[in-house]
Amino acid sequence: MIDYIEIADVFDGAACSALCVEIRAAVGRPAGLLGRADQKMAWPEIRKTVRADVSQATEERVSALLAQQKAALERHFGLLLGQVEKPQFLHYRQGDFFVPHQDGNTPLIHDESGFRKISAVIFLNRQSDNPSPKSYAGGSLVLHGPYSGPGLRVAMPALPGSLVAFRSETTHEVTPVTRNERFTIVSWYRGT
Repeated sequence: MIDYIEIADVFDGAACSALCVEIRAAVGRPAGLLGRADQKMAWPEIRKTVRADVSQATEERVSALLAQQKAALERHFGLLLGQVEKPQFLHYRQGDFFVPHQDGNTPLIHDESGFRKISAVIFLNRQSDNPSPKSYAGGSLVLHGPYSGPGLRVAMPALPGSLVAFRSETTHEVTPVTRNERFTIVSWYRGT
């Protein structure tokens, strides 16, 4: 079993479209591995995507929205959560990906990400095999089963405006985008 929750419509369609436009137009840099601005880019064999620098107002609005979701996540996961990390605004182009990895809360990680308890992804545009200028193909967020069931893989539906949250020790990946662009926001809830 993989422990996750999907929360629909944290953003409406107009907000998702506006965020996609802002992320596409923003100055960006290759995303690192911890999400801090001072991190070096990840090796291109591990992670290939762009982290966009959006406006302060957008960052604050998304941070407030993530804070509003905290109670629902605490109820679902049975955890007391602390602060929410600064969100990352990600722009995946065709060929971009992130190999299977964990975000924290595991003895395998010996840095500040060890304090992460819950990982959250907000999808901003639709994943679809039917070509459309506003959708993308590939680029699936895939959650991997725990050690007791390593063959288990669950691809999360990329519904615009939805938030998917899962335990940070869950192995997960973003498969290569095969068409168009994928836009997401990611963040992490730390323990108390």
